[in-house]
Amino acid sequence: MPMIDRRQGLWGVAALGLASLLPLAWRRAQAAVPERTLAVVEKGAGRVAFYSLPEGRPLGHVPLGTQPHEMVADPAGRFAYIGGYGVKGWQFGGQGGHQLWAIDLADRKLARTIDLAPHRRWHGMRMDAKGRLYALSESDSLLARFDAPTTADSPDRMIPVGGARSHYFVVKADGSRAYIADTMSGLVIMVDPDDASFAPVKQHIGTAPEGLALSPDERTLYVIDRPAGILHALDAGTLRPRARKSLRGEAVRVVVQGDGRLIIANTADKSLTRHSPATLAEEARLPLPAAAPGLNLPAGGAILYAALENNRIAIIDLAAWKITGGFATGESPDTAVLL
Repeated sequence: MPMIDRRQGLWGVAALGLASLLPLAWRRAQAAVPERTLAVVEKGAGRVAFYSLPEGRPLGHVPLGTQPHEMVADPAGRFAYIGGYGVKGWQFGGQGGHQLWAIDLADRKLARTIDLAPHRRWHGMRMDAKGRLYALSESDSLLARFDAPTTADSPDRMIPVGGARSHYFVVKADGSRAYIADTMSGLVIMVDPDDASFAPVKQHIGTAPEGLALSPDERTLYVIDRPAGILHALDAGTLRPRARKSLRGEAVRVVVQGDGRLIIANTADKSLTRHSPATLAEEARLPLPAAAPGLNLPAGGAILYAALENNRIAIIDLAAWKITGGFATGESPDTAVLL
């Protein structure tokens, strides 16, 4: 066996010491990064489930009821509110649900249930910058507002929308206007969520509007006519049409990045496409393993969480424009909240 001189011995000891420190340094670095959690509404499973990110390890779930649909969290991320839709989709018959569920996100439990009977099919859910909760009754075409949702047992305001089947909506940050996709009438309807004397402004855009999003400056409203596969840009102040663009067949959701570019969930094409806010032209396409009925983009975020029809969440890096991860969920994932 060759002899080991003093210099070799010292280098060997140093290397062993460094190697022993590497796992400790890695563990400390990992501990310094707080674990994120994604709360996901699983419509078919009738629950909201919690998953660690990015690996998607199940952390627990809260049973709710038949077909919970849209979810929104308060600005503090303490409570989430979920609409009790009660049927599989707006095309399906049945009375639907009459309640909203309030979820304690910290303790992962049902905090309380708000009974809104006789009004039913509570679907769209939004919150403004003041922490006021908005919920949309599809069957009654009513927009309800809760000024203090953590304690409210009933709405502080209910505004008649004047539609036929009011399915989805968005609201301005200050709560001064709400925009409703009325699927059965082909209308987009603008209302004042505080003043019922304000005559709703209606714009017919086609067959069945569904996905809606506001531009970052809230001057433009983007609307998807789902079965027609057409993206519309409307003036958010008047609802006058500005532009339109044919998509890759049926499309369901649109979200807006911080830079104003649009992300479209193409149902028929099983893809995402990115579009210019100036021209609506397609700039990029990303194929998906399944259609995405739910797009979840945290405010100011660069990571999109797409809920897929094959019961998975796809994690998409928007800067790299690629799928970077994903995990399995319960049946029919849809809206999600990043914690």
